[in-house]
Amino acid sequence: MRELQQAVAQVDLELKHLEFQGKKLLSDFSNQGREAVEALQQRLESERQQRLQAKQELLQKIQAVAALELGEEVVHSTVEADWTVEIGQSWSQIQGAEIVLKDDIVVEIREAGRLTKEG
Repeated sequence: MRELQQAVAQVDLELKHLEFQGKKLLSDFSNQGREAVEALQQRLESERQQRLQAKQELLQKIQAVAALELGEEVVHSTVEADWTVEIGQSWSQIQGAEIVLKDDIVVEIREAGRLTKEG
């Protein structure tokens, strides 16, 4: 939850920085013609919308986390990593591996839904 809140704060800072830089750039571009100013305004608005969308997604994740029951699991992200694979090893064991974290600590490693190691 703390990471999500920090990410929202970071996006807010980026929005403020974008607004400040946008005003400065618009002032600098004001003597370069209407087309240049309009193109810059469109680009700034596009950047602003991307950040607002990211912020909205983060706020939705915060709401989802707040609604979780104690001990309930949630998919946080997908990570690609190197694995040692041996001839004869079942692909389904490798393909469906899950790592379960609790407070940023690995507590389980599951292969295709089965518990293989407990912390």
